[in-house]
Amino acid sequence: MVIDSESFRAAMAHWASGVTVVTTVHEGQKIGITASSFSSVSLEPPRVLVCVAKRLYTHKVIEATGIFAVNILSDAQQEM
Repeated sequence: MVIDSESFRAAMAHWASGVTVVTTVHEGQKIGITASSFSSVSLEPPRVLVCVAKRLYTHKVIEATGIFAVNILSDAQQEM
């Protein structure tokens, strides 16, 4: 997915603090963890930093595939 720098800047400007859901997929299986260690690194190119403990299976999958998504939930999605 490609995101332009203005959309990225606007999204990050609304992120004060909280919990994200970091997801990936391995052999068709969806994998996810919650993470509060999330921040933007650069606008050009748009990059984020997420800290995932190396001992977690999720870390191993992200490292192997190089694919992950950071999901920022709204107040209406608290139960998720």
